[in-house]
Amino acid sequence: MEKQKENGLRSPELLRKHPSIGIVMFIFGALVFIILALNLVYNGPLIKWDLALAESFHDSALKGSPLVVNIMIGGYYLGKEVLIAISLFLFIYFLIKRFWREVAMVAIGVWGSTLIFLSLCYTFVRERPFNSFTETIWSNGPDIPGFPSGHTLTAIIFFGLLAYLLVPRIKSRIEKALVVFLAIFAVVYIGVSRLYLGDHYLTDILAGYAVGIAWFGLSYTLIERFFHKRELKKEKNKSHEK
Repeated sequence: MEKQKENGLRSPELLRKHPSIGIVMFIFGALVFIILALNLVYNGPLIKWDLALAESFHDSALKGSPLVVNIMIGGYYLGKEVLIAISLFLFIYFLIKRFWREVAMVAIGVWGSTLIFLSLCYTFVRERPFNSFTETIWSNGPDIPGFPSGHTLTAIIFFGLLAYLLVPRIKSRIEKALVVFLAIFAVVYIGVSRLYLGDHYLTDILAGYAVGIAWFGLSYTLIERFFHKRELKKEKNKSHEK
């Protein structure tokens, strides 16, 4: 652990040491998503609440102050442009440092979640709720189905990874708590903004969170275990050479 701290920003390998955490995250996220998906396919009770809630948020947005609307629009950009920029910076940093495990965590974990989002949303092909704010933001963008929310999926994966990397390196409990709080705040803020602006139904948001939790547990656990076995194999080969 100390060696990793000296060398730079490294994974604490908590999921490698305790893979049961990743397994529980995967099972929990997958089960929640399945429940939400079944409600969508069979028009269950959760889906019936979506329209009323979407209309309520739509009315609030139309009657709300421009400041509140702009703050919520900020959640859209935080979950996309800002996230892409920071993840690209981290990727380059890990690449320069030759931290291949962390490179894989960004490339497979964060960026790979986009492929999962696209495959799922085009499987269920759920229309988004109509909203003037949505139309403005997406006027030059692709008409992508809304279930699950890609913003909330990647928010869990990315901001969760940031907290996962940073918290073990911080000594102060207050600072640790602050990092965790900011990560949770960013994830919740992005989700609420998507709902408020009418870009998604509530079940879209929750489904994104669920898939994000599942992919976080699965991808990062497998990546850490793969690179750990690779390191052990290298050490074994070196010992045989000696």
